[in-house]
Amino acid sequence: MKQLNHFSHRHPLRLSGVQPEDQTICSGCDLDLVGPAYICTKAGCSFLLHESCFELPRRVRHKSHPKHPLVLLSSPPYSDGEFTCNACGESGHAFTFHCLTCKFDLHVECASLPETEDSDDHEHPVKLLYSFPEEEWKGGFVCDVCHCPLVKSCWFYSCSACNFCTHLECVTDQEFHFIQLIGVYLWMTQQIIDAFSMIQRTYEPAQNGYLYYLE
Repeated sequence: MKQLNHFSHRHPLRLSGVQPEDQTICSGCDLDLVGPAYICTKAGCSFLLHESCFELPRRVRHKSHPKHPLVLLSSPPYSDGEFTCNACGESGHAFTFHCLTCKFDLHVECASLPETEDSDDHEHPVKLLYSFPEEEWKGGFVCDVCHCPLVKSCWFYSCSACNFCTHLECVTDQEFHFIQLIGVYLWMTQQIIDAFSMIQRTYEPAQNGYLYYLE
């Protein structure tokens, strides 16, 4: 099996596959990893990367930060070991596209967001915007999907024709609905388990075929 080197890790990596039951996190983006992955060849080392994270460019120009190039770093360049993404406002502890001049940082997945997206909750495609026009902010905006406030400093998707706005994570809310369904399923499953457990504690089959109540 061919081994390859990556700037972010000191050991050689090899292309392999990760199964859902492995419950693995990518060392580059900190997201769940299933499918093709580059895995460390050294025994006991748990470093691994999505194939897409392995292939990320070391230097990019991004429309959200046109003045300077962004450099891919394997870890945050700050003393506390984390960065705050200028796109979504969330923290990160792994790869970052970083501006050495402005201390500007992007999660690798945020840097790859499409400029237009089809929303499950809107009839028109929505466009990725990097900031709110100052004159339009006023009292703020609310996400038309989750109905929570939008953060002025974060990116968002918008349909200017309809004044429709949404968080980055809400633009396609299939995952949100999926999580809701999983939650309901787990709750119903637990109710069934609890009910059977109570029945087992309360009744016991007798040899003659009858059920007797146990104190």
